[in-house]
Amino acid sequence: MTSIERLALRCLLPGFVGTVPPDWVKRRAAAGLGGVVLYGRNVEDPDQVATLNAGLHAERPQLLIAIDEEGGDVTRLEAKTGSSYPGNLALGAVGDPRLTHDVAAAMGAELAAAGVDLDLA
Repeated sequence: MTSIERLALRCLLPGFVGTVPPDWVKRRAAAGLGGVVLYGRNVEDPDQVATLNAGLHAERPQLLIAIDEEGGDVTRLEAKTGSSYPGNLALGAVGDPRLTHDVAAAMGAELAAAGVDLDLA
């Protein structure tokens, strides 16, 4: 792999299908892939996501694992059931900054416990 290819690989954050990373993801992660983005198709439950992410980080600890988790209609961790958190519209309508902070902190704690490094929300 050339130095240009290695630099380009660091900028990529592909998704993949399934709850287990395919071999190409593992190989690319070990070779310096920048990260991956998880979608609802990668999620069964919080324990499975934590195991998935621990395995990905084992390939390369610096691998960035991202997800788009916003609450309300936009959820990946609870894609099968719907988010247990209110969305931005509901939080804005309530107009309580403390509540918004608390919801964001709770979602962030769940993402951190699952091994997610970046929320794209």
